[in-house]
Order: sequence, then structure tokens, then C-alpha cells
Amino acid sequence: MASSVLARSSIQSARAFATSWTHSKQAGGSSTPSTETTPASGAAINTTESEDSKAPSGFYGGFLRSLAKVTGHYTVSQTAMRSTHNFYEICAQQLQDKRSFWIDTCGLPDNFQTWFSITHLHVWLLMVRIRAEDHGKVFQQQLVNHFFHDIEDRMRYNHKISSGRIISTYMHDFLAQFHGGVLAYDEGMCKDDPIMAAALWRNLFTSSGNPAQIAILVDYVRKELQNLDTMSSEDFLESRNLFGSKAPALRGVPGK
Repeated sequence: MASSVLARSSIQSARAFATSWTHSKQAGGSSTPSTETTPASGAAINTTESEDSKAPSGFYGGFLRSLAKVTGHYTVSQTAMRSTHNFYEICAQQLQDKRSFWIDTCGLPDNFQTWFSITHLHVWLLMVRIRAEDHGKVFQQQLVNHFFHDIEDRMRYNHKISSGRIISTYMHDFLAQFHGGVLAYDEGMCKDDPIMAAALWRNLFTSSGNPAQIAILVDYVRKELQNLDTMSSEDFLESRNLFGSKAPALRGVPGK
């Protein structure tokens, strides 16, 4: 159980920090410990044509499209950054949008660790769907980048942690939890409900919760995986009705 080892190695120190926080009602910002992605040279994903079709027509429209291509607007990495920004914003607002479900029905505590775990689960759900798209690895990396930028910004601005050493320690802890959770959820997806239940019990419930609550979450995960699987690429990349949410507008750094 590689996921269990990774998650348990970090959860004690991260939980001591996380459970002392009440969940912030504000949205966070963005920063990452991950490596940068490199766009395929000159490549563009299959959303370029749809973006062109929405641009102004005629000479002026052609000029704008040419300028956008020169400035990198249609490169894989830039398109991935735009699409995954909306993806991440939807993931990050799931606790706030469905607070009654997560806190009352599932019995999760209202703190930063819960926000991280719920956001992590939804980031993983989108990562599964992204794997079916062209340049999926680039999109996955950008989505993870948004997640860890936001974690760092929430610590700095929402919770006023200024020590770089402390932030670095917690970022490593959350990164270990992230990798362990991805392995566990992948295994649960590919195998059966008891394996998925064990993954949720360790990573979302942090080894608490009752069987009825865990069963509700297993059904939730299976349902969302099915919904994402039946979604067209266009609807998916445009963030249409992901988890029943609309993509929010751009926001700035939290607390500013």
C-alpha cells in the first residue's frame, strides 16, 4: 500500500497545523512546488479552432488571431493554464458550495485539512478525465500547479504564516499527502468499492468516519467519474457544469 505509507508519513505534522485552522470563507490565490511544464514546440490543442471561430472576423480579426499566435496565446501551455485555472477554481470552491453535504452529511470537520482533502479529491477526479485529452500531461501539471500555488497563498495571506521554513515544511507534507492520495484513488478506481472506500477513509476522513458516510462518498466518486466520462471534450475544456458548478470569475491573491 504505497499510498498509505506516503500519506501517513506526513499526516501527523500536517494535521497538527491544519486542524487548528477554521476554514477560510475567502478564496485563495496561486504558487507551486512542482516542476514547470514545457509546451510542445509550436503545438496547439484541439480547442484552437473553436477559439478562432469566436474571434472577430475580417482583416482586424485576422490581425488579432495572428497576434495571439505570435504572443503564445494558443500554445499548449497557455491554453492549459487558462483551462486549468477554471478547473481548479471549481475544485477549490467545493467545500464552500456544498458545505452541508461535506460537514453535516459526511461529518467532516470544518478546517483547512478538510478543505485540502476535498479539493484534492476533485483535482484527482479532473486529472482522471484530463488523461483522455491531447497533451493531458501538460494539463495535469498545470492543474497541480494551481493547487499548490493556492495552498501556499492561503497559508501566507489567509492564515498569516510568514516563515518560509514553516511554509516549506507544510508544503512538503501536503505534497506527500497529494501523491499518496492519487495512488490510492487510482487503485480504488481500477479495482472495487472496498478499495475506494479504504482510500477515502485514509485520505478524506483521515482514518475516522463511519461506514455509512464512507459509502455515501464512494457513490459520489463513482457518479462524478461517470459524469466526467460522458462529457464531451468541448464541454469539459470549457468547464461546463463540472460537479454541478459554473466556473467563477478570475480572482486575485487572497486577503488583498
